Amino acid sequence: MPDICEVCGLPLGIARGNRWLPNGVICGSYPPHIRGTLYDLEELGRLFDIFSERVGFDISHLVVEGKRKDGRRFCDSFLREQREGSAPRMTPQQVYQTVCRFSLYWGLGRVNVLDYRRGELLELAAENLYNVPMFMGDAAGIFESLEGRRGAPAWEGEDGDGIVTVRATAGRPELEERIESLLEQGVSVGEEGDLHHRRCPGCGAPEGVGRQFRWDVAAGTIHERESGRRYILHNTNGIVAVVRALRDELGQEAELMMAEIVRELSRGYYRGMTGRSSIDAELMRYPLRGWGWPYRLKAKGGTYSVKFVNPYCSPMVAGRVWGMLEAFGERRVELVSIEESGGKLDLLFR
Repeated sequence: MPDICEVCGLPLGIARGNRWLPNGVICGSYPPHIRGTLYDLEELGRLFDIFSERVGFDISHLVVEGKRKDGRRFCDSFLREQREGSAPRMTPQQVYQTVCRFSLYWGLGRVNVLDYRRGELLELAAENLYNVPMFMGDAAGIFESLEGRRGAPAWEGEDGDGIVTVRATAGRPELEERIESLLEQGVSVGEEGDLHHRRCPGCGAPEGVGRQFRWDVAAGTIHERESGRRYILHNTNGIVAVVRALRDELGQEAELMMAEIVRELSRGYYRGMTGRSSIDAELMRYPLRGWGWPYRLKAKGGTYSVKFVNPYCSPMVAGRVWGMLEAFGERRVELVSIEESGGKLDLLFR
């Protein structure tokens, strides 16, 4: 059984392995301090499906490639720590098994190594898988890090239960090279922030994380206590790279389309909160989830201006705030402008 904080219920591996910074960012406690985000899985999955419907083609390949480099970057850093540490060197199969164990803590589902042939094949059995295209990219990137060869992922199954197979293949398509370049840009992070979290006396993580979320490590799931919706704690750069790739494919309207889709999903979610919460209370949940720090909200003359430091993905943050304002205000709101620069985001609604 995993070690669980007796005070807040958070797995100690999560509390020790992550830092909640005063600027709205969650990052790993150890180099390379990869930024993480608590994602609403229903929002994420429906976003990709609805986006595909609206543009008229399946964007799953963009999602896979957006996550591929993320998986490789994580595994590269893990292997580097192994080399520099005093623990015995792990075999590739042991590394795969370790990543499967990590997946339980991150809410990605239950994953086990089914078959493995050095440099040729990796087969993973999955239950409760969080998102098939995203995990296919994760698996392919980890395979490439360990085997030194590009991996082509495939899926067989349904509803998150099935088998992911990664086979060694030659060449790197132009799309993969371009998305790798987008991933290298990373997410712009501003250093400023004076947000203070009340810390759990048991594990040191912010108290609100344990109050808001329930970890079931045995099942590999994380659920929001109030709504029952499933979440994951995962790298930030992969989703941002997907958004950038979509923008390159479709132009700037792709970001507005994404904001509009998230707005619709967000409005339905926050309608369930009316009468029990408020705009201010909901905004203060954002930093605990790694969405950024909404440090200023002004309502004046029929307009709302919201300023963020370190939004994890500007179109998704804008859409989430947009739908929230409509749900709590019980009226339609227009997004007037999105301005982003240097890790800051200014939103204006009317």
